[in-house]
Amino acid sequence: MPDFAGDDDISAGYTQVMRYSDEADYYALLGVSKEAKDSEIRSAYRTLTLSFHPDKQPAHMREAGEHHFEKITDAYNTLIDPKKRVVYDLLGAEGVQQEWSHGGSMENQKVGVKAMSPSEFRRWFLETMKSRERKAVNSMVRSKGFITLGIDASSMISVDEEEGDVYVNVPTVKPSRYAVGYNFRTPLPLLEYLIGEARKDEEDAQAEDIEGDNQPSETSGIEMVISTRVAGKLQKLQQKVIDPSSQTEYLVDLPRILAANDVSIGAAVSHVFGDAAGAKGIFKRRPFSILNDSAVTANVLLLPEPQLETSIGKSIQLVPGTRPFNVNLTTTFSQSLFEILPVVGLQITKNVSNTKLALCSWSSGTLEWPLVIQRLVEPFFGLGLEEGAALPVQLSSLQFAFFSFPKQQKVVGDGEGEEEGDDEVDDEVKESTQRARQQMKTEADKAVSWNVQMQATPENGALAFTYGRNIFSGKAADAVVRSEWSSEGYYPMVESESRSLRLEVQTTVGLDFSLSWHLRGTRQVGEFTRMGLGVGIQSQGLVMTVYWSRLGQRLQLPVSVCSLEVVSAEAAAFVVAVPWLAYCALEFGIIRPRQRKERRKLMIRRHKQLKKQIPMKKAESLQAVELMTNQVRLRQAREDERGGLVITKAEYGYIPSDKKKKNNVAEPSVIDVTIPVAALFKIIGFYDPAPLLPKTLKIWYRYQGRDHFLQAGDNEGIKCPMREHYSFTSYSA
Repeated sequence: MPDFAGDDDISAGYTQVMRYSDEADYYALLGVSKEAKDSEIRSAYRTLTLSFHPDKQPAHMREAGEHHFEKITDAYNTLIDPKKRVVYDLLGAEGVQQEWSHGGSMENQKVGVKAMSPSEFRRWFLETMKSRERKAVNSMVRSKGFITLGIDASSMISVDEEEGDVYVNVPTVKPSRYAVGYNFRTPLPLLEYLIGEARKDEEDAQAEDIEGDNQPSETSGIEMVISTRVAGKLQKLQQKVIDPSSQTEYLVDLPRILAANDVSIGAAVSHVFGDAAGAKGIFKRRPFSILNDSAVTANVLLLPEPQLETSIGKSIQLVPGTRPFNVNLTTTFSQSLFEILPVVGLQITKNVSNTKLALCSWSSGTLEWPLVIQRLVEPFFGLGLEEGAALPVQLSSLQFAFFSFPKQQKVVGDGEGEEEGDDEVDDEVKESTQRARQQMKTEADKAVSWNVQMQATPENGALAFTYGRNIFSGKAADAVVRSEWSSEGYYPMVESESRSLRLEVQTTVGLDFSLSWHLRGTRQVGEFTRMGLGVGIQSQGLVMTVYWSRLGQRLQLPVSVCSLEVVSAEAAAFVVAVPWLAYCALEFGIIRPRQRKERRKLMIRRHKQLKKQIPMKKAESLQAVELMTNQVRLRQAREDERGGLVITKAEYGYIPSDKKKKNNVAEPSVIDVTIPVAALFKIIGFYDPAPLLPKTLKIWYRYQGRDHFLQAGDNEGIKCPMREHYSFTSYSA
């Protein structure tokens, strides 16, 4: 068995193993391109029928003919059906079988679906699969919650004030504070009914034209989000006890109690209006027509004080053809209008580019009625100046921010962007294109992001800067659960060989030049689970925080290492360096070596499985070659008579490099594929003689009485006859 690769090549080999499939390519099976028309598919099927139809075979080859003809028929029936062909291009043969089986999306086709064109069906199928996936994901995250448990370990680090030495002690650990929050979604049928009645006439009119063919598979009803939060301190009380015999007083510790100073219960309802201006009824008239293409949210807070917050968001395009402004207007009612004016907020965002976002927000704060109006309404509503002065005050604020998000790597399918004649493009252009793609991939893997925020209030102000990027190689830790379905197509997840570390640094500078910072590292440890460790200076002092999250559930454990009075540069460096060195030792000393070992085992196991299949694949290929030989020889004879293209020899297999030949790393493994290549490059008759190794196809052919030669790798296209192939006159490799 050949040696696959060293540690540097494990990643590429592992990816090849994960993508290696035993499923035959239907296009290659028929010998047509992915852009082939129905007439080309029928012609290819008829040509293969001449060689493989069971009725045309002798008795001893009938069973072999049935075996190969069944595969050809499956490929033809799939590609000639426009709907099955769409699904096959997205999901392969297994996907076609699944979607047309019991429980699949095509089990009970509606009349509208049957009458769709291929492009319409593709859009409908993508939306159906995306809705199905979204429904499955939403079922896992219908509720979200978080738990924060603060731990006081401030005795861990002490600093000698005179000499400045830092000492690490065994801390006395005790819980100090807590925060618990939970929210869940629940349907709100009443509001859905009211809004649905307002649009009933429009929906009825559209139903006559749609007839079920463009309707989404999942009806998204209006939902209400109920959220709760409790936060406070963990206090330890003591009780005084008197001994009756000695009359001595003792202090007895009582169990810790939860003292809550932050309790909130509220509910939020949001709805996105479509073309409300085109609807009949009240939404067609002003001022309700402003709801056209807008999102409306109502948030009611019951505790600690009743509060109502309403907001409306809308995109406004000032100049046609430019990026729109997203405007969000918020109004918060915390008191009666006769007591105090509502707090008004305005937020404007604009996408400067695909990865840049500018933001400006303003809040009016608490605004009282003018003194003249207060004196006028005082006799009627009984609001005195003393009462007005006791109302809660919220300061006005102004914020500017600029965000730079990570560059997203565009997912492209195999062969995308390749056109007929690409093999004639200049090699320098190809190399520059490959370098550009590699650079884009590298930038996407780093996922560099940063933002600058400036906030000012009448009493204070601050400037904050945040920078984040992925370090080490592998799957990003902060990557959200990406949908495999989009309006463009289906892009399945590719298992990564390792996982990267997401590093984020945040620094805040106040008006008094006070500096605070926070350093956080996050790593994905499971399909939906992430863990992280953060270090920063907060109001509690130097705090180390452990993070854990899975789907919508979060757990935080902030540990106070030392108070602000004893924070020093040495203490901060110690707290940052020790966890960092410990993580690097764990990552590169245990985790990644173990992953490489597991991947190597997987490659060896897969290679053994594929090698066991070689005799069976070889027997099938020899049967196919025997079935094709007569037709191929007749066709080659006709081509030779008129000076056409005649395949004289073809070889396919693994040919090791000169370096590997000297080291005896792997032996060459080559098979004769002259007949399959002469049959217009049909994949029938080929088999893999060297699984998981790079293979080469060599072809010797004669055209117009001249000998030609070409050589191509597994992923290279072949086009002949070509003038540059006329440079070989013998059969020596």
